[in-house]
Amino acid sequence: MGGLSRTSVRFVAGLAGLALGLTACGATPAPRRYELTGQILAVHAAERQLTIAHQDIPNFMPGMTMTFDVAPAGLLDGRAPGELVRATLEVTDAKGVIVAVTHVGEAPLPDPSTANLAEGIVQVGDAAPDAALIDQTDRRRAFSEWKGTLTLLTFIYTQCPLPNFCPLMDQNFSTIQRAVAEDAALRGRVKLVTVSFDPAHDTPAVLALHAARRRADAAVWTFLTGDLVTIQRFAGKFGVSLLRTPPTSAEITHNLRTFLIGADGRVARIYAGNDWTPSAVLADLRRAVRRP
Repeated sequence: MGGLSRTSVRFVAGLAGLALGLTACGATPAPRRYELTGQILAVHAAERQLTIAHQDIPNFMPGMTMTFDVAPAGLLDGRAPGELVRATLEVTDAKGVIVAVTHVGEAPLPDPSTANLAEGIVQVGDAAPDAALIDQTDRRRAFSEWKGTLTLLTFIYTQCPLPNFCPLMDQNFSTIQRAVAEDAALRGRVKLVTVSFDPAHDTPAVLALHAARRRADAAVWTFLTGDLVTIQRFAGKFGVSLLRTPPTSAEITHNLRTFLIGADGRVARIYAGNDWTPSAVLADLRRAVRRP
């Protein structure tokens, strides 16, 4: 698991070429549409996403398992794990969205348990669960250490090939870190925590390099990992669904969940998916610090 698989490399290269072609001459790119066939492994209604194990998409990408945004949300009605589908993938500026889905059959899931979210997912108002983790300096940390300060928590893995997934979460946190440093009302009162759910690859040393590349201020932004069982349980309690196909693959299919946790250690806001903005989160943070 030392690097991206050939499939991931081919996929990233394909996206890069597509993005270059679409932005040539400054013209607004027209969406490109591709037909895919596959099996639904998980339905993420809150995030308006489907996890699909799909066959090769001619002239675009090889077969793999991925989580796709779906629009309109009504396309999720009646969808279920195990369903065989034919779908239309619309791609613009390296972002893929499923815009049509047709039911073509049913089949047993390869491993139904891998697509299920953990029971007891935290909701707004619930206490954030604790866990024994390890930060990018190889120091053991308990998540409860962050109680007493406003904390933004998100989940990523450093090998994620989709620019609008984990890299976007990093970019958003970088923007928030800069804004917090420039805002006297927020400075010293907000912490950022990024948890990797790929501990086999994302060791403390890898996370330290990742943090340095993103100019993370260690006093504000912490990267965490841990043993696989602990990470899976911790992420699952926050509603993060993880799937590897096969289990040893470097590619991880996942949804996105980001949390604002109050100084009292309880979940104050949940930002599902990738359509939240740093400005909206900063507005929530400013409201939180104004509360008595």
